[in-house]
Amino acid sequence: MRFFGKTFILGLTLTALLGVSALAGEVTKTLTLNRDVSVNGTVVKKGTYKVKINKETGEMTILNGREVIARTTVSLTTDERKANGDEIALTQNGDTNVLKSIKFDGSRERFSVTSAQAAPNQ
Repeated sequence: MRFFGKTFILGLTLTALLGVSALAGEVTKTLTLNRDVSVNGTVVKKGTYKVKINKETGEMTILNGREVIARTTVSLTTDERKANGDEIALTQNGDTNVLKSIKFDGSRERFSVTSAQAAPNQ
């Protein structure tokens, strides 16, 4: 019985540690854009997308299903307050909305775009 108890606790601890380390490396969220947005020179049409951010490499990928729509690099900063809904910061470049940063609902982490091109590819 003791052996089972120790093995069970060890298994739970390992599972918890592996789960936390897996979550620390990548963030995957669903994001809805209400307007067309330029991401690293690629126009992402308004709609709902999956956003994957690898915290270790700083790469953000926007996907429509399995199709990669846009890629860029981001830097991570931590704000004092949690987001009340997804927050998307844009800058205006002529008639083009350019993605500046994303902060997901309930998170203090802000992902700021570090590689951005001015002119969108259409």
